[in-house]
Amino acid sequence: MKKAWPTIYAALIPVIIALGYTSLSPERTARTDVDWTLVSITFVVLLFFPLGAVAYGFSHSKKEALQKPTWDRPPLGWWTDTLQPLRVTLAYMILFAIGQTFALPNTDEKGRMMFFLFVAMSGGLFIGERFVYAFYRKKIAA
Repeated sequence: MKKAWPTIYAALIPVIIALGYTSLSPERTARTDVDWTLVSITFVVLLFFPLGAVAYGFSHSKKEALQKPTWDRPPLGWWTDTLQPLRVTLAYMILFAIGQTFALPNTDEKGRMMFFLFVAMSGGLFIGERFVYAFYRKKIAA
């Protein structure tokens, strides 16, 4: 199964981009109500979510070191292999926002706010992951 995961991850890349593109159609954004307060709060929460998730997972897994994420492991171990699903989630959120970028010329104001929400989510997770690597640098296996 170790050789299958890179193929699965690669096959999902165009799917996630396409989902991001279709998520900003006016039919899908008509019933959303995203404002700058939600975007700001989401960004701040996702700055600290990775630290909390890794702290919780690391304390409950009884492991001595955290494994660096690779493309040949499954993204399913939030509490046993926290860095792996965190990296996969971050990568796919960025791909989703890239797909949304292509849809921006054809969307309305609600769609633009949804785009900013996903950019804030991606940015918060990205910076939060950097916090994790700075805080746990001595406990991450090479």
